[in-house]
Amino acid sequence: MQLRLIATLLVLFGSILPLRGQGLERPVEAATEEMVVDALKQLNCRFNVDEWKFNIEMGKRTFKLYWLDNGKRLALKASIKGQPSLQAINRYNEKTASTSRVVQNEKLGLLLESGVDCQLGITTAGIRKFVIRFVGEIGEFETFVANNKDVAPIAPIDVKPIVKGEKQKVPMNIDPGSDDKSLTITFPTGDAKWETAWKIIWDMESGEQANAQGYKTIKKVKGEDKEFPAFRAGRSALLFKIKKAYFKPGQDAEWIQVLEDAHPQEFYVPYYFKNTRFYDLRDVGSYVGLSAKEGGAISQPLSKAKNVMAELRDTGVAYKHGNITRRGEELTLWANFGAANYTYMIEYGFRDDGVIVFRHSPTGYNYFNHFDASHMHGSYWRLGVKLGPEGNNETNQVYSVNLPSDPKQQGDTNGKLDIKEITKESFLDWNAQGFTRIRVTNPNYTIIPEAKDRPPLPISYDLVTYPQGVARHKRNPDEKFSLHDYWITRADCPEKMYVNLGNYFFNETGAVSPKLRNLENQNVVLYHSSSALHTPRAEDGILKGNSTSNGQATVFWTTFEMRPRNLFLKTPIYRSLP
Repeated sequence: MQLRLIATLLVLFGSILPLRGQGLERPVEAATEEMVVDALKQLNCRFNVDEWKFNIEMGKRTFKLYWLDNGKRLALKASIKGQPSLQAINRYNEKTASTSRVVQNEKLGLLLESGVDCQLGITTAGIRKFVIRFVGEIGEFETFVANNKDVAPIAPIDVKPIVKGEKQKVPMNIDPGSDDKSLTITFPTGDAKWETAWKIIWDMESGEQANAQGYKTIKKVKGEDKEFPAFRAGRSALLFKIKKAYFKPGQDAEWIQVLEDAHPQEFYVPYYFKNTRFYDLRDVGSYVGLSAKEGGAISQPLSKAKNVMAELRDTGVAYKHGNITRRGEELTLWANFGAANYTYMIEYGFRDDGVIVFRHSPTGYNYFNHFDASHMHGSYWRLGVKLGPEGNNETNQVYSVNLPSDPKQQGDTNGKLDIKEITKESFLDWNAQGFTRIRVTNPNYTIIPEAKDRPPLPISYDLVTYPQGVARHKRNPDEKFSLHDYWITRADCPEKMYVNLGNYFFNETGAVSPKLRNLENQNVVLYHSSSALHTPRAEDGILKGNSTSNGQATVFWTTFEMRPRNLFLKTPIYRSLP
């Protein structure tokens, strides 16, 4: 036994001596330029040095090695020939790439990139292996592109010339058999070289359909919580939904989903007169049919029920400097909810630059023909967000974004926005000085590549509101849903009703509920209200009584937007020539 142990030690000792004799290189936390040069010489490749860049030619491959942060980071980049679509690029990055990724650079074109953090330890041999592996990955990506076909392009959309005084249908593709509820539009419309597109799936759902999907309300019965259907039974259309909305920021880009079940969920009207109030969506009305004459010059009613109007609108100047300018376009889907004396206009605007506009306005005739009958028209929206392309849209993060109000934080060195991640189901309030917005990002999907001074930028959408004021209702115990401007829950939250959010977030004592869950980077639902104070006036047609024969209150809109962030490499649809 002792002889066998001695023999083993001699073998180990013999194996160590040659390593010491050879001077084994120890890892360092920053690669020196000399280490990079030595590694490239050992590979017998041709190269030259341009400050912190090494221009390398190895076999039939040419690429660059970047010596960054005084050697704390090394990066390799290779220009790739050909023009694969963004779909192919993303499939490679998501399913195949392990140590590298492919990005589309506006100036340099298609690039394969790879990096190494030298602070974890690097040697000359490690640099050599880093380069060898990268050369092999160039070939792997070229093979991947050749073997992966792109998705079918959007079919050409027939556009007829506009004749003054004649109505024209919206230039869009409607999926057969969808009852006009699945459609695609490209921008600029009528342009074979279109640059952006929307694919929208919408629906009108009844209370029965919503209840079947799990929409419920909770009421106290003998001290215990009991679940009841949230909406009235019947087949009347109560929910005007955008079930899914996808945006395409380029012909070769892939579809990026933005919305997953968005709709106004309640029209709440509390009066500051005779203690009157109405839950108009829950208790009173439904969406009504529309006639073609109610649409604009380029419009058409949709579906057999004809309760939604599609309308192409000019949104005015999108940008201008000198003679470099363009007018924007928007596909608007609008409907009208009839609730006895009042009706509500609801609009979704899908703009050519990726913005989604949400609008609500009351109209109809006044309930009281009295100048003191001021009241609030509140539209309470549920916005399901699922940001990213199919297969990569399950992971989202949420942030609050505010402009710091302290002058000391607004200087040249500290003038950054106050951005805080929201990691738990939460409520927030709009801050006028902070220009509060809610940001949803996809940390796993980026179009803007890494630069020397910043990391890659994930795609995002910002919820930006334009409030006329902040509505708070505190006279009744069931109004707690109005106590905050934004509510954020997980998409799988058991509470799906805006008007029940106060009970979900707070317990009976008013304290924040301990049952609120961590968001865990899952898909989320944003709840946001937009309210308009109606102070009766003679222009409402109330001098001779409250009826349509005397007049109606004209529309006054409440509006908020969802704005894209880092979905483009440049200004959308930027036509630099006059």
